[in-house]
Amino acid sequence: MRVTENEILVSIGMLQPSESGGHEAWLATFRHAIEIRPRYCETDQVGHVSNTSYALYLEQARLAYARAARVDDPAGRLSLDHLPAEITTRFVAPCFYDEVLRVLTRCLRLGHSSLELEQAIVSSERALRTLSRTVMVSYDFDAQRSRPWSAEQRAGLRELEEREL
Repeated sequence: MRVTENEILVSIGMLQPSESGGHEAWLATFRHAIEIRPRYCETDQVGHVSNTSYALYLEQARLAYARAARVDDPAGRLSLDHLPAEITTRFVAPCFYDEVLRVLTRCLRLGHSSLELEQAIVSSERALRTLSRTVMVSYDFDAQRSRPWSAEQRAGLRELEEREL
C-alpha cells in the first residue's frame, strides 16, 4: 500500500495512522498536544535526534495527556497508577536539534482496565516524523494486578476526547 503523505512506502502490518481520509483529517482527530524542542545532548553526530530520545518525548506527552484527562487525580496531581504494557513506535523521518515539534496524543480504545493511545510526533509544518501506539494499564501496586478504570477516569477521558470511548 502506498501512503502519499511524506512520500513513504508502507507495507502491510507496519504501524500506520489509524484513520482514513488523509493526513490532515487524521491529525485533526487528536485532542491533546505538547511542544518539544530537542536539546543538543539528544542528537547524534549528524544532528539527528537519537532514537532513544523519542521514547522520552512520547512519555512526556502521555503523562501530560493523563493529567489533562484527570486520569491520575481530579486535581491534576500525578499519581502514576497506570503503566505502559506495550509500546510500538515507527520512525518515519528524522527530527533535529532545536526543531519545534508537537507530540499529539489521543485515545483509540478504552477497555476495562486498559486503554490504547495513539501518538504522533509532527514538525511545525505538520509532517509526520514518528508514530506510536501504547497500551496503558490501570494498575493496583498494592495488589500487584490491573484494576478497572474508575468512572471518574472514564469521564475525564471522554471529556478530553470529546466523544464516547
